Amino acid sequence: MIDIKLIRDDADDVKRRLADRKVEPEPIDEVLKLDETWRAKKTEGEVQQAALNKANKAFGPWMGGRKKNPDMPAPQQLVELLGETPADPETAKEKLRLLGEEKDKVEAEADAIMNQIDGILLNLPNLPHPQTPVGKSEDDNVIRKEWGTKREFDFEPKAHWDLVGDKGLELEIGGRISGSGFPFLRGKLAKLERALINFFLELHTSEHGYTECWTPFMVRGETLRNSSQLPKFYDDLYRADERDDLYLIPTAEVPLTSVHAGEILDAEQVPVRYCAFTPCFRREAGAAGKDTRGILRVHQFSKVELMVVTAPDRSDEEHETLTRCAETVLERLEIPHRRLELCTADLGFGAARCYDLEAWAPGVGNWLEVSSCSTFGDFQARRAKIRVRGEDKKPQLAHTLNGSGLAVPRTMIALLENNQQADGTINIPKALQPHYGAETL
Repeated sequence: MIDIKLIRDDADDVKRRLADRKVEPEPIDEVLKLDETWRAKKTEGEVQQAALNKANKAFGPWMGGRKKNPDMPAPQQLVELLGETPADPETAKEKLRLLGEEKDKVEAEADAIMNQIDGILLNLPNLPHPQTPVGKSEDDNVIRKEWGTKREFDFEPKAHWDLVGDKGLELEIGGRISGSGFPFLRGKLAKLERALINFFLELHTSEHGYTECWTPFMVRGETLRNSSQLPKFYDDLYRADERDDLYLIPTAEVPLTSVHAGEILDAEQVPVRYCAFTPCFRREAGAAGKDTRGILRVHQFSKVELMVVTAPDRSDEEHETLTRCAETVLERLEIPHRRLELCTADLGFGAARCYDLEAWAPGVGNWLEVSSCSTFGDFQARRAKIRVRGEDKKPQLAHTLNGSGLAVPRTMIALLENNQQADGTINIPKALQPHYGAETL
C-alpha cells in the first residue's frame, strides 16, 4: 500500500510515477480531499478529547467539595467546556456525557473517512522503483542478460504435449476429474515433478541459505490482503465457500508474507529468507483462450517460492541475490534462459521492480516465464505491519521480496523440449539425476 505521507508531501510526483503504470490521477485527487477532511475531523476530535479530559479531571473534586460546601462554584474548566455555569453536578454530568457522545461521533466520522482512504489505496499499485525502465507496454521490457546457447536440432523438435503423451501427461483424465487446466501426471512425469521440487528445495536450502517452510494451502482474506492479492485479484482466486473466510493460495508468497505480520524484527534477525513448495491455484480469469495447449497455462501447478524480509537499505542487494538464486536453478539444469526487466507498464500490481526469468522452449518455439523476482519496498509490509529495528533502534517498515525458485510446469516444459532425442527419449540433466534416479526419461 502506498504511504499516504508520500501523497501529502508530493502528490504530483506520485501521480507521475503512477502515470508510468497507466494509472489515472483521479484516485490521488480523491485521497487528498478525503485526507484534508480526515485531518480536520481528527483535530476536532482531539481538541474535544483534551477539553473533556480537563473538565472530567476538575469534575471529581468539585463534586466532592459540594458535599461540604453546597455553594462551591463550578470549576472554570467545566464552565468553559459547557459554555455556561452548571446548576449542579448532575446537570454537568449529563452535559459531559452528551459532549462525550459528540466527540465519539466525530471520531467515528474520522474513522469512516480513513476507511474510504484505505479502500482507495488498497486498489492502487505500487510506485515503480527509480531504476525500473519506463515503458508503454511489454514491448518496452529490457533484456538484461542471456545464458546458454539454443540447441540446434538435426530433427524437428516436438512440443511437450506431443513429446510425452506416452510418458504420463494425462490431460484428459485431469479434465474429467476437475475440468480443463488441472493436469494429471502419471508414472515418469509424476516422478519428474517430484524430482524437480526436491532439487529446487535442496539447492535453495543447502547452498542459498533459505529456511524451508511448510505452509497452509488455504488462507484468510486478511492474509491475501497482506500480500496485496486482495482486493485486486479477487476474480483470480478460488474461495472455499460462505462458511469460511478461506481461499486456496495462488502462490506460497501469500502465507510466507504473513509469517511475521504484526512483528518487529531486530536488526540481527534480517534478512529472513524462506522457501516453500506448495501447489498454486489460479482461475486465470483474465487469460481466457491463452496458452491452452499442454501445461503452458493451468489452474493448479507446483511451485517453490523464495521470500525475503529485510531492512530497507538492503532490499536492492537482496533483489539481485534472490534473482541469482533462481537463475542458478536454470543454470544447473542447463536450460538456456534470459533475464528480462519489466518496464513500468508491465509490472505486477505490488512490485516496484521485477526481473522475469524466461526459459527457452524449442518445441513451442518461445520463451517461457518460469520466475518473477520482485522487490516490493514497504508496499506489503505496510499492509502486514512488518517492521525492523534500524541502527538507531527505532522500528521502521521492512522491505519484502519474492520470486519463484522455480515454477514447475514451464520449467518441466523447457527441460523436456531442450533434452529430447531423435528416438523419443529425453535426457535428464546431470544435476537432476540423483533426484530422478535415472539418466533418461
